[in-house]
Amino acid sequence: MFSQPWALAAGAAGLLSALFALFAMRGMPFGGLLMWVAPLPILAAGAAFGGRVAGAATGLAAMVVLLGSSLLGMGMYLVMFGLPAALIAITALPPGTGRMVLSTPLALLGLWPTAVLLLVALFVTDLEGAMRSAVEMGVTRMGVDMPEAMMDQVARVKAAAAGLWLALLLLGNGLLAQRFVERRGLAIASLPPVDDLRLPGWYAPLPLVALVLWTVSDGVLALSALLLLLLPFFLLGVLGVHRRLRNRPGRRAFLTGFYLLMLLFLQLMAPLMVGVGLFDQFRRRPTPPNP
Repeated sequence: MFSQPWALAAGAAGLLSALFALFAMRGMPFGGLLMWVAPLPILAAGAAFGGRVAGAATGLAAMVVLLGSSLLGMGMYLVMFGLPAALIAITALPPGTGRMVLSTPLALLGLWPTAVLLLVALFVTDLEGAMRSAVEMGVTRMGVDMPEAMMDQVARVKAAAAGLWLALLLLGNGLLAQRFVERRGLAIASLPPVDDLRLPGWYAPLPLVALVLWTVSDGVLALSALLLLLLPFFLLGVLGVHRRLRNRPGRRAFLTGFYLLMLLFLQLMAPLMVGVGLFDQFRRRPTPPNP
């Protein structure tokens, strides 16, 4: 078995991913930084050898994390890094196609955090109270005074903020992994053009369902699910801004200003980007093929 390249790749990727996670769990130097690249080896193995190898690497990494930490540590590794990375690798490279398809992986960036939220809600009866307690703990550690009304608002969107961070984390690791294997000539398929990227047709009704539930219940769970399910449309909107500025003079200055506005006024820019993403999903015409 160890004479097979795919087995060596799965073993190396799983051990390296587990090592990154364990450095953080054990409080080792640079562990806080290495933890955020834990999905990178899994995604690189998938980009070079396919989704099944990524799945095998995730299974091995989970066992090593269990041996090096605890059952809770293994669960956190699988939820935050291992399983979403493996699912993205599997869905991005359908077996037998020889090409990369990004529609379902994009949908997973909204579906996976939503699924984790629903799983947490099954075990935490007072979800809103738990979120508020987490915000209060963070504010106390930072030594910042925050009004009660603002704390309530932050608690209501805390799950969405965590989901956005997880989506950006997986997206960044996926792009780094693809570039890494492409430079070494190991990639199964190259990154496809993203100009015509859209979400699968079955995904579009999900935010609408969450919106209806939030309108009826006005609960933090429905609101968090709605915001998480809108994350892929937000990313589509950001991609749409890049596409519209392509080959235009002053592109770098415009993009610098755009991301500065995103950092300073995210509460205003995020709905705008969701709107751009929805427009590109339903109204924008596909780019005509090159002659």
